[in-house]
Amino acid sequence: MDTVEILIFLPIALMMVALAFVILKGWGDRLIAGYNTASKEEQEKFNIKRLRIVVAAMILFVPALILVAACFDDITGITLDFLPVLLIVVVIGIILVYTWCRKK
Repeated sequence: MDTVEILIFLPIALMMVALAFVILKGWGDRLIAGYNTASKEEQEKFNIKRLRIVVAAMILFVPALILVAACFDDITGITLDFLPVLLIVVVIGIILVYTWCRKK
């Protein structure tokens, strides 16, 4: 990994880790897409603590991919290889939001 890639991807990864921390602490509920625009009745249908965990895990997955790609020393080429994995993680996250995070 050369210096230019480090200067580009490291700040992005650090910002995503900080964003996940903010969401986990409960300070960023307004940043969760769909939840912030839902009515109070709709928001009451979700367990917010579980929703925070799922959203933060999905956010933390991207810096993890960046770290793995950095270990392979080809961050731009291997990122395209991770696209199907990222798509699977997003689908799993959506399924978790509508099953595990829903109040029964």
